[in-house]
Amino acid sequence: MIIKQIFNNNIVSSLDAKGREVLILSRGIGFNHKAGDELDESQLEKVFHLKDEAIYEKFKATLMETPMEILQVTDDIVTLARTQLNKKISDGIYISLSDHIHFATTRIKENMIVQNPLSWEIQHFYKAEYDVAKESITLLRERLGIEFPKEEICNIALHFVNAEINDSMNDVTHMMHLLQDIMNIIKYHFNVEFDEEGVEYFRFITHLKYFCQRVITHTSYNDTEEYLYQVVRKNYPETFVCIDKIERFIRKNYDYSMTHSEQMYLALHLERLMRRK
Repeated sequence: MIIKQIFNNNIVSSLDAKGREVLILSRGIGFNHKAGDELDESQLEKVFHLKDEAIYEKFKATLMETPMEILQVTDDIVTLARTQLNKKISDGIYISLSDHIHFATTRIKENMIVQNPLSWEIQHFYKAEYDVAKESITLLRERLGIEFPKEEICNIALHFVNAEINDSMNDVTHMMHLLQDIMNIIKYHFNVEFDEEGVEYFRFITHLKYFCQRVITHTSYNDTEEYLYQVVRKNYPETFVCIDKIERFIRKNYDYSMTHSEQMYLALHLERLMRRK
């Protein structure tokens, strides 16, 4: 690799085999070098390939303001999340998460603990992300020598959630509030509590999260199953009483009309959940 630009002693840019610019982090890599020098690839510590050009430019700006050890541990956390969650995660997380960790280290040193107002929702509706965030706290302690408080687990998990749906943090917040409101409607209607560790609950919440995302972004599900909808509605009348409550709530509060397909699939998932409660 040939150095294209030197940002500081630890960060340079280069071109990969396909001619795309990459960012390289390696301690001392920019010292006594200049643009055009060849790099020893065996000594490179971190190479960032960011596909989105806008994110790439923002990340370059972030590199100049963030300590190298935080950039390195951020990369390790993102790799951990992508591996364990097995979901597509936006490259934008390199910017948001490194910024968060950087400022969190300052807050912790000043004994300022920030409680996430969505901590209950995150722990109950995003268990996988929460578990990866718990492992991330261990990585942060080992790499930075700082004991991150348990409150930071939810904060980091929320960055994973935000990066998974590639949307704004504001939309994620609204989505989780909506999810909680729907679960409350279901619990009050059926007067029931669910086994939140159960497989069926997990499946239902997974379906519900994607539905809530469509509501918040006003992206309707294609409505093509009218005959089947009528059959399911007839077979599960009590479940559809609850579905109708949910539909009215969403229409009133989110200006979103559920399609018959959305009602049908939500009813089927809810019916299966109720049988296994």
